[in-house]
Amino acid sequence: MVRKNFTLLAVLLVTSFFLSGGCLRKPYFPGQDLGTLRLRIKEAENTQTQQEFSLLAKSNELEKLEIILTNKEYLKKKEIQPYLGEHVVTFDSLYPGTWKIQVNGYDREDDVIFYGEDTRSIPPGKTVEASLMIKPAPGWVMVTVDLALLQAEGYTVTSGKFYVYKDPSNNRSTSFDLHLEGNYLKNSKEIKLAEGTYETDIYIPQKTGAIYGCHYGLIQIRSGKETAIHLDSDAGLIIDAVIDANPATPENFSGTLIGDQVYLSWDPVFESDLVLYNIYRSNKEGVLKLHDQVDKDTHSFTEVVSPGDFGNGCLKYAVSSLDWSGNNSIWTEPVVFYLAESSSPLN
Repeated sequence: MVRKNFTLLAVLLVTSFFLSGGCLRKPYFPGQDLGTLRLRIKEAENTQTQQEFSLLAKSNELEKLEIILTNKEYLKKKEIQPYLGEHVVTFDSLYPGTWKIQVNGYDREDDVIFYGEDTRSIPPGKTVEASLMIKPAPGWVMVTVDLALLQAEGYTVTSGKFYVYKDPSNNRSTSFDLHLEGNYLKNSKEIKLAEGTYETDIYIPQKTGAIYGCHYGLIQIRSGKETAIHLDSDAGLIIDAVIDANPATPENFSGTLIGDQVYLSWDPVFESDLVLYNIYRSNKEGVLKLHDQVDKDTHSFTEVVSPGDFGNGCLKYAVSSLDWSGNNSIWTEPVVFYLAESSSPLN
């Protein structure tokens, strides 16, 4: 009887504890305590605070905004059409957790010209103010090179490259592969570029060793739009492969050792893309290593040597020519000097 009364008392105390609020946290059940996400949308030039959703868009080009929220298998979507300026968009009844926010800005042709994405964590029962910057969406390029004229001249073409100079402050380019489709070279992977103006080249198969090259010139990329590049490969513009092959080896390379002075000379290499000459000298193990460089207008080299420069009593030199593409010629036959050859003792 006492045990039964004790059990009943314990049940009453626990029940009273929960009914009175107690100190235990309210249990959380999935689907309860839903949260809210609020997006404030206005044009960038009118933005005053960071708690806003800012557009870098031109309002006269934007026709519609599409806002998409995703959380695993859940998706919510809202549209603002027509887009007339400032809006406040609220998504309520959101399950607590991390939501991905995507915003697409469409023009009247229904192309996405602005895009942005971010993630936000929605706590249970809370309202979150989102701040997201959307930027101009990239445009893309479709390249088509008609190979009919090259093929008529007997050239076999299977690949090529499209070069884009993204930064006008330097001469570096980004290459995109072109692949054979029937009688055309095309880009099989999407070429996306930020809105802007770019210098471009097309080479077959690539800059080094090209059989064909064309400076295509400027292209204009607009956000969300396709820029089509169509080129008839004029066989009359064939690039002689010698241009991108290794330059010629300097001829009549010779040298003399007088006292502690070495004198080297060679005939100039007459090639339009020549940059410089590489000079090689043997180390103490007798292995030729790059020693110095002179510009393309210099056809001789002089330096002072000492007995310590001679490996096993001999010192060797060779020369090669280098072009702007980094192609290096075959080296000259080495000129060999022996320590005993000096007309006066070396210090």
